[in-house]
Amino acid sequence: LEGTHNLPANVQVYSLGKEKSAVSKSTYALRFWKLLRQLRGSYDTVLVHMNTEYVFLGTSFWRGMKIGLWYNHQAGGWKLATAARLVDTVFHTSPYAASGRFKNSRQMPAGIDTEVFKPQNTSRDADSIYFQGRIARSKRIHILLEAVRLYRQKAPRAHVDLVGPVENSYVDELKSSFQDLFESGAAQLVGPVPNAQTSVLYAAHAVSVNLTAAGNFDKSVLESIACGTLAVVSSPAFKGVVPDICFFKENDPSSLATTLQNIRALSVEERAALVEEARNSVMEKHSLKRMAKELHAGFIS
Repeated sequence: LEGTHNLPANVQVYSLGKEKSAVSKSTYALRFWKLLRQLRGSYDTVLVHMNTEYVFLGTSFWRGMKIGLWYNHQAGGWKLATAARLVDTVFHTSPYAASGRFKNSRQMPAGIDTEVFKPQNTSRDADSIYFQGRIARSKRIHILLEAVRLYRQKAPRAHVDLVGPVENSYVDELKSSFQDLFESGAAQLVGPVPNAQTSVLYAAHAVSVNLTAAGNFDKSVLESIACGTLAVVSSPAFKGVVPDICFFKENDPSSLATTLQNIRALSVEERAALVEEARNSVMEKHSLKRMAKELHAGFIS
């Protein structure tokens, strides 16, 4: 799916036409094979991103080449197991990824662009909470809003900004269940924001909250930390990067509210020390430059 892009002159984008019209899987496969024939001899290394089907379709064209598969889901299955045998290296970032169990697996940095995601010259609202992602049932925003309602019993000025595209039916439910928060301005739907602008939003908030399930390794958590904003999480995949005080029990609004209170109670010095330690960890382990080096090493090893 090709969208708007601004890439270096040595990068070419080829589309299978999904953005123009919906067609059958067999049509996409035929287009893919046609493209591989056209490009034959113009490359010697292949990286397939999150799509095992392309491994199956392209293997016969890629004999003698180094093939990598980037796969970071927790769910695996026979497709992943088969694809892992056909490639040289399976890359993943989460220690809980299904792809991490193979002999040819390699855990990777997340690849945060620390030239974009960095501390900003903006004021930070001590009572503000930031969420970025789809406002959809699968993201469990209702857990966050219930926590905010509880948190406001101790911090009456607390408020949350919800940034991202919305699932209308779910938003209607949220507005009904949390009418008090939306009408008072304690919860605000901001809508989608270009990725290049999110660093300023992160930096303007006291904390960001991520509600993804155990094992998930969402890059937005690391982007928040790179901007100097503590990220509150439940996924144990972030142990060693996110400070211990920032963890809450998954799907537990009371636990999340308590975590927000504990962070709010930190002294300026304590908070600054945690931010610096976490940001240094992201810079050292998950920068885009570090990922590029390790990706290259994964192909030549």
